Amino acid sequence: MERARINRPVKPDEIAVIRTALERASKSPSYTALADGLDQLRAISQCGCGCDSVDFVEHDPTNRSKPIADATGKTKAGGDVGVLVWGTESQVTGLEIYDLGAGDADLKLPVPDSITAFVGGAA
Repeated sequence: MERARINRPVKPDEIAVIRTALERASKSPSYTALADGLDQLRAISQCGCGCDSVDFVEHDPTNRSKPIADATGKTKAGGDVGVLVWGTESQVTGLEIYDLGAGDADLKLPVPDSITAFVGGAA
């Protein structure tokens, strides 16, 4: 999916989702410290499908981002979504929201209180 170029400060609701995902579903305890600098992030691109996924840095093949938090949550409308916080050892690089039953029209940020660590996966 094509990424639309944008240039804006991170939104308070994005910060809340990222911070909660890092607290509740971090892939490593060291990643929780990345929550301290979230208010300095700038969104530089967003997914073209209409979901709330955004990138905060350019993709760098020499310093690849990876999922640093893997969570699920419920949107305000009650839809189930997945939440991946992407990053490196030193920074948060993106926020991905994906469908777990919410449907294309409700791929929005989840309510922070609803966020829990993703449990499950391929057998």
